[in-house]
Amino acid sequence: MYQTKVFIALGSNIGDKVFNIKQSIHEIKKYGQVVNYGDIYISKPYGFKNQQNFFNTAILFFTNLQPIELMKKLSLIEIKLKKNKKIENGPRKIDMDIIFYGKQNISNKKLTIPHPRAHLRDFVLRPIADIDSNFIHPTKKISIRNLISQLDENFTFRKLSNRNLR
Repeated sequence: MYQTKVFIALGSNIGDKVFNIKQSIHEIKKYGQVVNYGDIYISKPYGFKNQQNFFNTAILFFTNLQPIELMKKLSLIEIKLKKNKKIENGPRKIDMDIIFYGKQNISNKKLTIPHPRAHLRDFVLRPIADIDSNFIHPTKKISIRNLISQLDENFTFRKLSNRNLR
């Protein structure tokens, strides 16, 4: 039985974006159980603007891995699938981030959970809201739904079904 509830955000803007995300989820399943999927959101690039739009989603995942261990596994998956990130916030075949690990707050040189900028990014929050809009952000002490309503900037402009991810 897997113990810890984890939200993982996934994004891609190179090649077959849906396939890249689906392939990543297939690899993640080796380390726990994916129990729910957010829809896919197409969004304008964040940060570095001169690149293709991103496809973003999130999964609800249960695992027995500790946070650092999970981060290492996600990094290995990114390497295996050739993440190909060359510049900060630049184009990449796949990007995966641990957004929430249970209700834990972790901050060290290697890892910060909750993800330090998730509450500012609709392309992270919207797919999580598809899964559990009432989830309370562990440090902001506010629901995902309310975080979305407080956003100053939106990057998403189209929503696709998650049915191709399963």
